[in-house]
Amino acid sequence: MNDEVLYLDKDGLRRRYVLHRPPTCPAGRSYPVVIMLDGRGGTPWTAIKSTGWSAHADAHSFLAIFPEATRLDATKPLHFLNNPQMWNAGLGSSDSERPPVDDVAFLLAVLDDLDARGDADLSRIYLSGFSNGASMAFRFAIEHAERVAALGTVAGHYRAGSGAPTQPVPLAHIFGKLDPLSPFDGGLIELPWGKTEWRPPARDTALAWAQRLGWPADASRRETRNGATIEQWGQPGEKREVLFVAVDELGHVWPGGHRLLPERLVGPATDHFAATAELWSFFSRHAL
Repeated sequence: MNDEVLYLDKDGLRRRYVLHRPPTCPAGRSYPVVIMLDGRGGTPWTAIKSTGWSAHADAHSFLAIFPEATRLDATKPLHFLNNPQMWNAGLGSSDSERPPVDDVAFLLAVLDDLDARGDADLSRIYLSGFSNGASMAFRFAIEHAERVAALGTVAGHYRAGSGAPTQPVPLAHIFGKLDPLSPFDGGLIELPWGKTEWRPPARDTALAWAQRLGWPADASRRETRNGATIEQWGQPGEKREVLFVAVDELGHVWPGGHRLLPERLVGPATDHFAATAELWSFFSRHAL
């Protein structure tokens, strides 16, 4: 499998992440890095299974990194509804309903550990996330834009009130039009864990990020392919490039990946559009 579980001590906690090193990436050289943050209740191993990042790393010679979040209550077993692992995304909703763990500092420690091992091309660190992990990815990119070459998010939100990156960070943002947990058009949603919350429209995230990077709302252009509508601000490879991908037949699932939860809970999966391939294509044209 070429997977190694690595441990870090941070802020009095024993944390871990999984490093997937392709056979084509021997030690002693530095490689591009994709960091994948899974959503509520996820683990490094669910992220590996649901996204296909490891296989894509093998095909394209980059390191795939899967950090692990922490449980709401560390004294109790992991449970998706009652005691999930979550990232402290700092957004004032269930995205941050967790103990005051400094996940930004943890991710910085992961990057520092990779640097100390001599594995990471620090000019090509790409941050990807799903759902709550996407929200965490936004938080990290806002607070440490100087460490992120590009950002790729699925089914999560950036709220403009949470701040802005200190320098442009290219973004590819993907969302399913049939998402039952975060409706594409926004609104109040009754969540399976017994809470009612308001979700913003999916496009608001891409639009707010584009505007933070200096684009007017009407500066985008659109194309349709593989069951998705792709809206783009800027040219491919431009430092201020922003993509918004609306996938037609997709629920709260990583597009083109493996659905881990029942369809009645998260909606349909699709293999018409592959987020991992799309994001790598996006990432590979950007560097710090």
